[in-house]
Amino acid sequence: MVKHKSKQGNRSYQQPSRTGETQHSPKQADRGEHNPTGTIVEAPTSFNDLPVEIQEKIAPFLNHYDLAACVRVCRSWKRVFHRQLWSHIDLVWNEDDKPWQKRVCRALRTNRLFVRSLRLSLELDDLLPLFLRQCPAVPFPNLTAVEIEAPFEDDYEEGWLAGLFNLTTNGWKRIVFRKFKNRFSILEFDRYPFEEFLRLAAPTLEVFRTYDLSLVSMEKVDELLCTAPNLKELYISGGADNTPNNWLHPEMFNESEWVCSNLEVFGCRIGGIPRPDITRTIDRRPASERVIEGTIQESVNLQRQVYARLAQFTKLRKLALGFPIDNDEDKRYKEFYRQFDCLAMTLDSGLDLLKGLKNLRLVALVDMEIYVDGEKEQAWFAENWPHATIKTEDDAKYQASDDSDSDGWRTDVDDDDDDE
Repeated sequence: MVKHKSKQGNRSYQQPSRTGETQHSPKQADRGEHNPTGTIVEAPTSFNDLPVEIQEKIAPFLNHYDLAACVRVCRSWKRVFHRQLWSHIDLVWNEDDKPWQKRVCRALRTNRLFVRSLRLSLELDDLLPLFLRQCPAVPFPNLTAVEIEAPFEDDYEEGWLAGLFNLTTNGWKRIVFRKFKNRFSILEFDRYPFEEFLRLAAPTLEVFRTYDLSLVSMEKVDELLCTAPNLKELYISGGADNTPNNWLHPEMFNESEWVCSNLEVFGCRIGGIPRPDITRTIDRRPASERVIEGTIQESVNLQRQVYARLAQFTKLRKLALGFPIDNDEDKRYKEFYRQFDCLAMTLDSGLDLLKGLKNLRLVALVDMEIYVDGEKEQAWFAENWPHATIKTEDDAKYQASDDSDSDGWRTDVDDDDDDE
């Protein structure tokens, strides 16, 4: 390239090259850099060069610390990242820090339009009603997911459950209850108006999970399955033997009209089945003291009813029918808490009815009296559930928790209609 001085001033111009190389004006050259061959190398694309739609898709991949830093860069970045920063709230509510509580409540009022999921961790039993009283009087219009980790005590005021579900006007999609760490507590749904819960949550509910010592009667579980058409995950862990909570009776599988045809996760004990095939000594006592009386034919008929209904959930990814004992004290009495009125999970009992569940990835059968080690059953699992992992009490590392079901509580919330 040969440069000449212009007669009209000191500005230089470029004479066309004899080799026929592409020429660039000074303005074009300013956009990039010359490489040794003389051609223009475009400068890297910066974040600000991206369309707003692409910038907004990047924001969900950042954690709260990164988002907080991004909103401080400039006004344009704040417009992109501020919404995502407030979309998922994770609070550890502290009773002693009153000024902090006021600041948090004021911030929630200001940003309530952006909040889509809320996770509350409360160490003391009276903090949940306290939080609900201090929450913004106006609901969060886009809130669809809530997870509560708290010691649920008997002296909770009766209206706290309705107060929790009235936090949104958009309809609940995800509801999760856990006890706080190692605190002994029981969340008894029968103590609160469950019909109010169904009225507020069932039409839009997609995920319902309770853990540890939550008690949901079999009638309530059945009622939820009959009134939640969009339900995708039902997970109710725990429930001791000989109690009417956290399990379903086989007759409900045959008589009830469940409307949740798109279930992907089914986690609930199934009990009340006669198991005359169990003849071994149980905790140094005859099996007749722990097994429900009935004939082999009665047992098979009930089990086939259950298998036939479960077979209709062709989208199932996780099937949890048994749960590990999470209390070290109770583990010494493993035989006492073991379930003996459950499905046998054998081909003789009707297991072949479940061969259509090709999407299964996990089948949890922990602390159940099952006979899945037979050659016929093992060959059947390999042929019909080739991608499924069968978990039994022999898998000491297994914990029936949603940590094995998803990458995190935030990722389970849908992003439809920009409501999240």
